[in-house]
Amino acid sequence: MRIYLLILLTLLLAACRHEAPRQPEPAFYYWKQSWTGNPLELQYLQQLPAKKLYIKMFDVSPDAGGKPIPVAVFRQQAPLPQGQPLVPVIFIMNEVWAQLKDTAEITAFTGKTSRLLEDMAMALPDRQIREVQVDCDWTQTSSSPYFLFLTTLKSQPFFRDKTLSATIRMHQVKYRTSSGTPPVDKGLLMCYNMGDLRKAGDHNSILDPATMKAYIGSDRISNYPLPLDIALPLFSWTVLFEQGQYKGILRNIGAAELDNRELFIPQGKHLFVVKNDTLFNGYLLRKGSELRRETTNIELLKSAASLVAKQKQDYNPTIIFYHLDAATLKNYPLHELQETYRLFH
Repeated sequence: MRIYLLILLTLLLAACRHEAPRQPEPAFYYWKQSWTGNPLELQYLQQLPAKKLYIKMFDVSPDAGGKPIPVAVFRQQAPLPQGQPLVPVIFIMNEVWAQLKDTAEITAFTGKTSRLLEDMAMALPDRQIREVQVDCDWTQTSSSPYFLFLTTLKSQPFFRDKTLSATIRMHQVKYRTSSGTPPVDKGLLMCYNMGDLRKAGDHNSILDPATMKAYIGSDRISNYPLPLDIALPLFSWTVLFEQGQYKGILRNIGAAELDNRELFIPQGKHLFVVKNDTLFNGYLLRKGSELRRETTNIELLKSAASLVAKQKQDYNPTIIFYHLDAATLKNYPLHELQETYRLFH
């Protein structure tokens, strides 16, 4: 009997030494200005199933005089789902920090931002807000005022019992020493928009595993001083170049439109050349201009997820898909998204 108990105890101790399997939480961003209760969006939200829904509440941008003001304020045109954990997000343009010269101005701006967010949170179902996220692509020049803003925000009454997270771009992970580390509870690594959008040529600036690997190396995620959630892209766009110069993103010209051989000539994997001057979908396209179609298919998405998942953290990350949009979701079967976030187990 004594030998049996000794063997049992040994087996139990051995089992305790095994690491518990990671349980990453799937989630969605919602980056549109109005919530309409779209049935497909609700289906994906419920059946993924999303453990959180990150909602952009408003942007902050400088007005004509340089004063930071809230714009693109979120509206509920239909009730948000009850019982769905929500994370309010605010996006701050980096240009804002050039206008905030001293501590007093930053403190005043922080107070106004916190009060607006608190007022908007009161309209959310359940009002059980446990995390708030700030999205800003700060630079070495703007890091000082931005980091002071985050520190001051954390001390506001609305934030005292909440997790404060901040978005982290891939270049800010690679160049951590010069970029600095934001003073928040955790970060959100944005695994997209890693290439040069404004550079002409046949490439994909949204997501490229080779470029990603150059940014994150073999251990930069594992060694980052903050726990990192992970955001993966579910979107595409078409970029216009005239004589090699970037002209902008064309929102309503997609893959189906570019298949029109009377208007566009394929010139590579992603490139299409305009055959003749034409007015198409509201855009004046000139002969010889190039359109680059950038997208993220499932294979590319899983490749990027596998690359990031190799770098283990002492933390169960939230895997956030950007973003919950019915037109986009039609290109991403639900089971494929489930398989993608499970790569982080």
